[in-house]
Amino acid sequence: MIDLCPRCRIQAPHRPGRERCPRCGGPLSVVEDAARALRDADPRDREPVGARAAAPSRPAPPPVTGRLYRAPQLRWVARRPPEAIPIRRGPSRPPGPRRIPRYTYIPTWGFRDEPASDDPARSRLDHARSQLLFALVTTGAALAASAAVHLFRYLLLAVNRSTPLPEWLIAVSEVLVLFAGILALLGFVVSTLMFARWVLDLRAEAYHDAHLVDPRRPVWVALLAAVPLVNLVGAPLVLGEVAAVRLAHDPALDAGRVRSRLRRMWVAWAVVNAVAVAAVVARVLAWRSDSLQTGANSLTMVIISSAVSAAFAFWMARRIPGLFDASSAPVPTKRWVAVA
Repeated sequence: MIDLCPRCRIQAPHRPGRERCPRCGGPLSVVEDAARALRDADPRDREPVGARAAAPSRPAPPPVTGRLYRAPQLRWVARRPPEAIPIRRGPSRPPGPRRIPRYTYIPTWGFRDEPASDDPARSRLDHARSQLLFALVTTGAALAASAAVHLFRYLLLAVNRSTPLPEWLIAVSEVLVLFAGILALLGFVVSTLMFARWVLDLRAEAYHDAHLVDPRRPVWVALLAAVPLVNLVGAPLVLGEVAAVRLAHDPALDAGRVRSRLRRMWVAWAVVNAVAVAAVVARVLAWRSDSLQTGANSLTMVIISSAVSAAFAFWMARRIPGLFDASSAPVPTKRWVAVA
C-alpha cells in the first residue's frame, strides 16, 4: 500500500494514522497503483489550497498533462519526507580522532612555508662585522709582510757597511719596501673605514633594540671613529655609549666585564698609535738627516711599528666578536677524553 498526495504527487509507504501530506497539508489517498491513481485524480485536487481560496469564483482550469503549474515564476523541488529517505549503506568511519597522514618523503604539493627573514638591522650588523674581521686579518698580514721586508732591508744595510752589495739586490729591496708599504697603507685605510661602518651599524642596532633614537648624527660618529688620532678619544666615546645602552636593556651582560674589554682595547689602541707616531717622527728625521745611524734607527722604528700594528690587528679580529658577548669563559675548540 502507498500513501499518495494528488496535489504534490509524492508517494511514500503507507503508515497507519497519517492522513495529511507533510508537505502541502492536503489529504492523502491509500492506493495500490500510484500511476493509475494520478491519471484518475480530479485536476482540481492538484491545485494548492491558497490558489483555491484566493479565486473561488473562477472556473476550474483545464486539466494539464505536462507541468502541474504554468506560472514561469514558480519552481517546484521534490524532496522526500524524512521517513522515506533510505538508510545509507556502506562502511562508516570508525569513531574517534582521525589518523594523521604520514609521508616517507616531503610532499611537494600544498602551500610552501618560506623561512622568516631576519631583522635587517641585525643582518646588516653581521655583514659589517664579517667585513671588518676580514679587513683586520688582511691588514695584519700586510703589516707583518711590511715588517719582514723592512727587517730584510735593515739586514742589507748592516751587511753593506762592511761588504758591498750588488745593485740589483738593493733595487729589489727598495721595490719590496715600497710595495709592502703601499699594501699596509691601503689595509689601514680599508680597516679604518670598515671600523667606522661597524660602529655605525652597532649603534643603529643597539638603539633600535632599546627603542631609542641615536643622539649623534652618523656623520659625527663616522668622523669620531675614522679620523686618525681623533679616534683615540672618539672611538671609546661612541663605543662607551653603545655599552651603556646595552647594559641598561640587557641584564645578561656583565657591566664590569664589558667595561674591562673596552678599556683593554683602548689601551692597546693608544700603544699602537704612540708607536706609529714615533715611527713617523723618526722617519721624517731620517729624511732630513744624512746620518746612516739615524736612517737605521728610523728603519728600526718602522719595523717595530709594523710588527706591533700587525699584532694589534690580529688581536682586534679575535676580540671584536665577543666585545658585547654575555658569556665570560671561552668555549674550547678541542676536548680531550681519557681512554682507559
